[in-house]
Amino acid sequence: MLIQVEKKDVEHIAPSNTLDAKGKPKSWRNYIWDSLDKSPEERKLLFKADLIILTAGCLGTFIKWMDRANLNSAFVSGMKEDLSLYGNELNYAQTVYSVACLLAVMPVQMLLTRVQPRILIPSIELAWTIVTFCHSKMNSAMQMYVLRALLGIFETGHFSAVVYLAGGWYTKNELGRRLAIINMATSAGPMFGSFLQAAVYNGLNGRNGLKGWEWLFIIDGIISLVITLPQFLLLPDLPARQQPNFIFDEASIELARDRNSREGRVRQGRFTLAQIKSWLVRPELYMLWGLSVFNSIGYKPSDSLALWLKAWNTKEKGSFTVPQINNYAAGLPAVIIVQALTGAWASDTIFRGRRWPTIVICGTVNGIALVILAATEVFPKHRAGRWFLYYLTGTLQSTSSMFWAWTQETFSGDPGARAFASGMDNTLAYLVTATVPLAVFQVKDQPAIVSGNWTAAGEYRRLLFCYFADSLCPACCFASPITALCLAYYQRRKRVDGDIDDIPDSETVSASYEDPDQKDTIEDNDSRRQEIDLPILQESKGSK
Repeated sequence: MLIQVEKKDVEHIAPSNTLDAKGKPKSWRNYIWDSLDKSPEERKLLFKADLIILTAGCLGTFIKWMDRANLNSAFVSGMKEDLSLYGNELNYAQTVYSVACLLAVMPVQMLLTRVQPRILIPSIELAWTIVTFCHSKMNSAMQMYVLRALLGIFETGHFSAVVYLAGGWYTKNELGRRLAIINMATSAGPMFGSFLQAAVYNGLNGRNGLKGWEWLFIIDGIISLVITLPQFLLLPDLPARQQPNFIFDEASIELARDRNSREGRVRQGRFTLAQIKSWLVRPELYMLWGLSVFNSIGYKPSDSLALWLKAWNTKEKGSFTVPQINNYAAGLPAVIIVQALTGAWASDTIFRGRRWPTIVICGTVNGIALVILAATEVFPKHRAGRWFLYYLTGTLQSTSSMFWAWTQETFSGDPGARAFASGMDNTLAYLVTATVPLAVFQVKDQPAIVSGNWTAAGEYRRLLFCYFADSLCPACCFASPITALCLAYYQRRKRVDGDIDDIPDSETVSASYEDPDQKDTIEDNDSRRQEIDLPILQESKGSK
């Protein structure tokens, strides 16, 4: 059930009205950063929230993806030979990691409705930091599988937990940009990891009897530890559950609740069967999950870039050194970062908070790039063209902050639904990550797996796998914009029919503005909850 948090009798300023009648920012300052045209009090609140949530979210996501991606960096930097990983052991390790994530993500996600993010988020970061240190002592494939399973258990749910926390503090026209900045760390982590591996390999390989790839995991662990510990003290709770402290006073908390009226003044009580049923009958849930699945499959060919560079050494000996492979592969995450930030800024401003235009554009570009990759030679005479296409294979991945923001907005006002939908976004992503690579992205077939033309030199079994891989990824890239259009159309129809379950953020939209994706009133939604037997209980003054 949902518990309504009562309004405190504390003097505080009302949220700023920054959008015009068409839902676009009134001031050019908003196009640069959304807090620049707000009141001093609200700017101060957002500055504190950004300083803590964005910094912790970015750094936590950064170390997660750095630790996660550095297995590939270690693999091409000597670990393959040292551990005799000449088969599909890397595939199996990735699958073990994904299965562990798959099993643990929902329990972690639902804990967010009970445990303070200040405790939960840094606790799982500290646990995976310890596991990262242990990676430096691996000496067999079996040890690698065990450590990747533990890493998956502790890393799972981290990003969705950060998104869940951000969804409670930021309004619709603020959330996209911030999630893109946080999501940027998913690309910055592997990019930094590639540069780090190159530096470690050159500077520490052989030092104190440790190989370069072993030093990589040790340095990863040290960086992670420094980032994790301060979060136990600084991270806030959701506004509806936040208590006054040395960072947020009572007036700031009330302002935060007013800014996001549906989410700011309701918290999750005990779960009821009626509430869970109400989640499962909403078509938006399944379309958002579809976006997560298509995103997870569509970007998989991007993993082939580093292996493609390494494979040139078997065709033309000495083509690329180990540091060059790591450094050149870092260009792909850099491209994704630029695409993600550009799309998010456009979504929050030009597209008036709509998420589907960015998904449609990026999914189409990514699909076209994969079709061309499938129709060209793996080792062409001129490398630049194929190299450029590999840099476009992460275009769809750059939109992940869009469907994450869309999920938070669609289920705003029901913390349990937000946690459940976000958790399943992650669960399905881990599911396809654990299964699809075993069938169509086997390491022993890389980098030829992304080109059907390469199969002319292979056997019939490989022909089937490569054909499926080349067809599956472009299909998922094109399915993503189609699903986004369907979801946008469905929500528009609900708005026209007066049966949508979302509203604009309180007092940030002018009275004459009708949100392009969401339109309703709190009273309408309260009546709907009563119809499906989802009571909102008034919180007593003494409760927390």
